[in-house]
Amino acid sequence: MSVRSDVARMSAYTLELRMAEVKLNQNESPFDFPQQLKQQVLDRVAKRSWNIYPDFESISLRAALASAYSSPPPPAQRGEGPGVRGLTPDNILVGNGSNELLAAAIGAYAGPGTPVIFPRPTFTLYEKLITIAGGLALPIDFDPDSGFLPLERMLDTITQHPGAVVILCSPNNPTGGVLPEGGLDRLLESGATVLFDRAYGDFADDALPPLHERLVTFSTFSKAWGLAGLRVGWLASTAENCREIRKVKLPYSLNIISETIAEVALGNREIRDRNVAAIVSERARVAAALGENPRITLFPSSANFLTFRTQRPCKEIFEALCARGILVRDVSSYPRLENCLRVSIGSREQNDRFITALKETA
Repeated sequence: MSVRSDVARMSAYTLELRMAEVKLNQNESPFDFPQQLKQQVLDRVAKRSWNIYPDFESISLRAALASAYSSPPPPAQRGEGPGVRGLTPDNILVGNGSNELLAAAIGAYAGPGTPVIFPRPTFTLYEKLITIAGGLALPIDFDPDSGFLPLERMLDTITQHPGAVVILCSPNNPTGGVLPEGGLDRLLESGATVLFDRAYGDFADDALPPLHERLVTFSTFSKAWGLAGLRVGWLASTAENCREIRKVKLPYSLNIISETIAEVALGNREIRDRNVAAIVSERARVAAALGENPRITLFPSSANFLTFRTQRPCKEIFEALCARGILVRDVSSYPRLENCLRVSIGSREQNDRFITALKETA
């Protein structure tokens, strides 16, 4: 049996499996969901019939998300801004992590030959999903030193490819950089369809952007909420866009446990606020410590991780850190990230161990 030639040329999205006392390689939250809320979820799920499929439309969770992110939001919530006016359940889809929804949206908007523009380096899954859809991948390579994504070059490329789709993550993974101020509006004004991944937006104080006919925004419970193990993502767009993406999305992709815990989380949003505040504070402290090392070049980051270039071969440092029980991410195979490592912001104790070990190895 033969597979498509373009798929055969692809490499699978993989992660080297290693065990470590201090795991700082996947941009996870260092804070687990509170035990009393876990029990609340289990009690609610235990009352459900497990032999019955979950709600086909996920109406309850979509309604909870629409309420939580509508204008005006509850007071003093970090990163929420004024909320989105007119947001309803019809503007939301939920899925098994935001990756599933990204795949569905790319499948809906990027067919064979569709030009798809994205900055690079970025989340490698984007290019794989474009290839699977048959789209024309148009990466815009950039250097991460400035802390900004290459907005002007992206706009120039859109001019050359009318009707293009743009995929971007801001803050960007794995560099931590962001779109320049007003960048999203300028991309939409260009006429492009924009698939906007805000997986790390909470750590940059970014609000959910207003609805737009050519904008689909993706969010996740994995990072700021500390629920990576539950795999819950959601998207927001116009009702018409959601109807079209839903045609591509797999049915029943969210189970009753994940759906219930997401609803419980939305009812306890101080957890997210507390997590974000602690991680942002620790990000500044770790960045300051790394900035004192003349053998390290640190890239500006608005996410829950830091990426840096080392003078010593980064693979040697990676192994030396592993030998000390600390696992980071080797991102040196990404374009423009030669000799670079990425470290997630962990708890204060985890970060202290990393800082000390890096001083001994870098």
